[in-house]
Amino acid sequence: MPATDNASAANAWDQHMIRLDIYVKKHPSLTTAEFHKCSTVHGTLVKGWLAEKGIYRYTQYHAPPELTPQGLGIHDDAGILDFDGHAEVVVRSLDVLRKLVEDNFFSEFAKPDEAELVDLGSVRRSIGYEEHHVEAGKTV
Repeated sequence: MPATDNASAANAWDQHMIRLDIYVKKHPSLTTAEFHKCSTVHGTLVKGWLAEKGIYRYTQYHAPPELTPQGLGIHDDAGILDFDGHAEVVVRSLDVLRKLVEDNFFSEFAKPDEAELVDLGSVRRSIGYEEHHVEAGKTV
C-alpha cells in the first residue's frame, strides 16, 4: 500500500472512537451461571479504574447458551461464535489502552481476577474503529 494510503487510513480511524473487543470462554472450574455472576463482580472491580483512566465506554456482553442459538431470520445459517461473553472497551486513542496495561491496578487486581474468571487460552481480541449510522433510533 502506498504511503499516502496508509496516511489516509490512519486519519480515518484517528477521527473515530477505537474499540477493543475481547471474546472469552468461562474458566473450566465455573458453571455458566457462576461465570455470568462473577463477570458482574469483575465489572464492578474494574469500572471505576477504567473511568479514571480515560475509558469512554466499557460494556460486558453475556452470551448464555439458552439465548445464543435463537434464530431471528438474520444470518441464521451462519456459524455461532463459541464464546460465553465478551468485553467491549471504547477509547478516543490507542494510548489510553497502552497506559492501562502499564498501570499497577491491571497487574495486581484486574489480571488476577480475570485469570479466575476466564479460560485464558480461549481469549480472542479485535481492534477497530466505530462508524455510527443509527443512534437512538435516528440516522446520523
